[in-house]
Amino acid sequence: MRTIDNSPQIQSAERSEWRLAEASSPGVVSDQRGWIQSRFYDLSLFTLSPLAGLVVICAALGSPKGTYIIVLATYLVAIPHYVSSFSFYLGDENLAYYRTRRLAFFVGPTIILLAVIGLRILKHDAIVQSTMYVWNVYHVSLQSAGILSIYRRLNGGLIAEKPFAHASVLGVSATMAFWHIERFAPLFGLLQKLHFPLWTIRPAFLGFTVIALLLYFRRLSRRPKRVSTAEIGFLLSTFLFFHPYLWVRDLSLATFGMLMGHFLQYLGMVWLLNRRKYANAEGSEHQRILSAVSKSAPLLLLSLASIGLVFYLAQEGSAWLGVPLTYIILWNSLTLVHFYLDGLVWAFKDPFVRKSVGPYLTPTSHMVAP
Repeated sequence: MRTIDNSPQIQSAERSEWRLAEASSPGVVSDQRGWIQSRFYDLSLFTLSPLAGLVVICAALGSPKGTYIIVLATYLVAIPHYVSSFSFYLGDENLAYYRTRRLAFFVGPTIILLAVIGLRILKHDAIVQSTMYVWNVYHVSLQSAGILSIYRRLNGGLIAEKPFAHASVLGVSATMAFWHIERFAPLFGLLQKLHFPLWTIRPAFLGFTVIALLLYFRRLSRRPKRVSTAEIGFLLSTFLFFHPYLWVRDLSLATFGMLMGHFLQYLGMVWLLNRRKYANAEGSEHQRILSAVSKSAPLLLLSLASIGLVFYLAQEGSAWLGVPLTYIILWNSLTLVHFYLDGLVWAFKDPFVRKSVGPYLTPTSHMVAP
């Protein structure tokens, strides 16, 4: 997810669309100003969502049976999160636009799939895993920065803060993720083969982060109005997002624990967007299905569980047939395609995205009064 900050000219040009989105957004009331949806919703799925990862980590470290929690979280939360990127293709307006950019929205994912297949068959597993690791840090950081941008916009923050906020979030996240990079053998091995000066990693990331934070907090201090509780709470949560990399020796567990918060945030944001945008069941059959799922919590949960079940059966089936690599390729491809599509469907530099997504996440009724 990318930033939704726009220039004053764009904001003025789109004011009518914001009013339209506000009118069609169920549950939008004046006492939710400063929050993306509501205090309870935001705290549960955005600000405090990383606590779910902490629960998973503690369960796994505390008992061998804790792995069952990881399995459940994988199929009921993680995989549906990756698949949810494709829900954007179900909207009629989106699909019509995507067909004008077939190379980006249809050919691109196919190329990623073919690349993963080729690299896995040629046993260049380290390249695939290293790409996933690095891209994951960037992907999660940019989603956090994007949500932070929503809070900044709702609370009257300045667009000039955006690059410093993004740099700070990315710097803090990357510093933690690469602090013990020796624990991730695929990437560490590649860096050694390239004779990369590994001793420079920590000071480089740390130095960049300190500078970014100083500049960012200086910008915050110049904001005309006080930073809201909602925004500062999410900011602190974001800075602590990657903490498992500092103290969990099992890097796979640290990554999954970190990602649990990210999974919940993404699902919460996609569900909220679809619920507001497709409040009225109209359009094509696939758009009406998207509308029905987004408006019904039981139907939504059933959909998430069904997606997880399909992937569970795919994993078991590939193992039973003696071709487990097939599922690994599917999993790796799904992850990378999700990263790729996320950079497109949330790219607010694109006028279409600003118009089709922005108004539903920042309705004027939720903005703090000037």
